[in-house]
Amino acid sequence: MNQGQRIVAEIKLIRSALVEQGDRIQKLPRQAVWVIHHKNGTAYRLTYQPAPISAWSLHPPDSNASRLLGVIDRALNNQVATSNRESRTYHQQLHPWCIVRLLSNMQQRVLARFRRRNDAEAHLRILRQQAPSLCYEIMFDAAPHQAELPEEG
Repeated sequence: MNQGQRIVAEIKLIRSALVEQGDRIQKLPRQAVWVIHHKNGTAYRLTYQPAPISAWSLHPPDSNASRLLGVIDRALNNQVATSNRESRTYHQQLHPWCIVRLLSNMQQRVLARFRRRNDAEAHLRILRQQAPSLCYEIMFDAAPHQAELPEEG
């Protein structure tokens, strides 16, 4: 699946999650921008930032935008966890160094995984140059998450 197909699949998941909570989403013509009409009347611009960031961003940034990003993250992470749980766990074991973006309310999002710390540090320098206002950290994730381990019994 190429990047365009992946974005189309992700937008479908995002749309269904936002409609479920009472919001509307509309694509702007000839632009890779979607407008989210929040139920409180505020409009947000949803855009996809390509590599090296590879993440969705929402403008203007406020408390409702961070809640909407949480809804988007949950929709996308549930899809990834259910579609290829085994390969993600194996990938995590091979790539324990990860760059996380720190979000509000003690939440975090894993942006990329690496086999070596120096690769993660080089990628982190690029991220901080391109988006200096965002908070990123490097973490070592030695074991896969409990929710992703196969059940015994």
